[in-house]
Amino acid sequence: MANSNELFNEVLNKKESFFIPSKDSNKSFTAPNVRGEFYGHLKNATQKEVMFEKDGEKYKAVVYNYDFEIAKENEKQSYAYTSYKDGSKQKAEGRAYIGRIYKGSGVFRFLEPEEKDDFVSNATGNQNYLRFCETLGVSIPVKEVEMNGEKVEVQALPSLDTGELNGKPAIAVIDKGKKYTWEGKERTPYVVKFVKKWEDGETSDDIPF
Repeated sequence: MANSNELFNEVLNKKESFFIPSKDSNKSFTAPNVRGEFYGHLKNATQKEVMFEKDGEKYKAVVYNYDFEIAKENEKQSYAYTSYKDGSKQKAEGRAYIGRIYKGSGVFRFLEPEEKDDFVSNATGNQNYLRFCETLGVSIPVKEVEMNGEKVEVQALPSLDTGELNGKPAIAVIDKGKKYTWEGKERTPYVVKFVKKWEDGETSDDIPF
């Protein structure tokens, strides 16, 4: 006579299971990483202060990092790539990347030294940060300051809060990043090299807290 466990297993084994492909599936996990421009939003922004030396000079900066999530509006895009299997030319639809997340390259905001600081200015190195602010629609005021005894007009770069970055729309230029080794294998990640202005993009409501 069968025991209770055997009877229970027999009932489970007779139950059917089905699979039906989702109508809104975007195949985001099968599309290869490719170079190109992608529509999306910044998220998970962080910032940290760093000090480093280069060519004998010491610098201080705030580094902004973020993730970039591909938005639904990317479905109008398409990307050409070469198959790594047979070298044939292939095409990937933009909708296949919706929801995929890429790491952004760090954006440096070099700080100006005060009287007792032991680091030097790198105002000319703030070009990328200036473009980053302009891309996100941040206002950049012009002010007059005194440098080496002369009055000079400069663009006063704001200190951004990470909350101001999360959800911001942009067009990410994505390409291969620096190679690294993981579990004995060399890998090449795809990262956001920089972002461009998405003229009619809207801020995402899906902002992490």
